[in-house]
Amino acid sequence: MTAISTSPSTTSVSATPRPPTRYGLVTSSRDKILQECGIPNDWHSTQRMDLGPWYGEGDGDQRSCRHLRECVTEFGAQGLELDGVLLAWGTDLVWESEAWSNACAKRHARSAHVRDPFQLRVNAYRVLLTHGRDGAVIFVPPLPCEGATAAQLQGHGVKVL
Repeated sequence: MTAISTSPSTTSVSATPRPPTRYGLVTSSRDKILQECGIPNDWHSTQRMDLGPWYGEGDGDQRSCRHLRECVTEFGAQGLELDGVLLAWGTDLVWESEAWSNACAKRHARSAHVRDPFQLRVNAYRVLLTHGRDGAVIFVPPLPCEGATAAQLQGHGVKVL
């Protein structure tokens, strides 16, 4: 398993107590492999989620994002932020042969209407990576096809934990 962390270097001083930190599991909707790692990013799991309690409830509620039992995809992440995210990097956007590839991504049901599925994957990861206000931890599954992806992220300054 490779865990990688990104975090902006900011310092803040506040006279009022900070509310409890919100962190949660986020992932792409087009990955096929993450379910094998115990990350429920399939359509049925993400569609039945109640996003209000996931974002808003604290440790006492099993539906809270803090329990890391459920994840949101780029669709559940739109317009809402967490203090920190654990991004499960899927096989739907991998580094291979000196370029990013979405060859292993789930296909769109109405692919004739999707003009550029590769750009959709890039945009999805941009949304997911910027979803945490204070930073992100990236989980890259220990799969042969993910080794080059982890190396590429590390080569651009992402630190291994």
